[in-house]
Amino acid sequence: MSYDITFGYLGDNKEKTATIISEKLNIKLLPTSGGNFGYRFGEIADTISVIDNYLDYDDWWQEENYKNCPILIKASFTNGKNKDKEEKARHIREVLKIISDLIEIKHEIIED
Repeated sequence: MSYDITFGYLGDNKEKTATIISEKLNIKLLPTSGGNFGYRFGEIADTISVIDNYLDYDDWWQEENYKNCPILIKASFTNGKNKDKEEKARHIREVLKIISDLIEIKHEIIED
């Protein structure tokens, strides 16, 4: 089983968004390709990404119903025991929900 969480951010500055989330989660989201930011294979999640909702090169919205959110924050929990993944996902959701201008878009539990 894996857990995926997606939040939308109403602001349009990925670096500022990454800084806010890094501070709230006590991690360091690092610059990645395309001006995005990411966290990989850490203690609190397998991945956390700060990315654009709209992809210019594909002329495509990743979350079309949330065009008011130019930035997406995605977290995935795929490794470890299901109970641990569930607890990590719950913790991240609780922390992110208290950040102003951040909207929870979806929380998916995917059966393997």
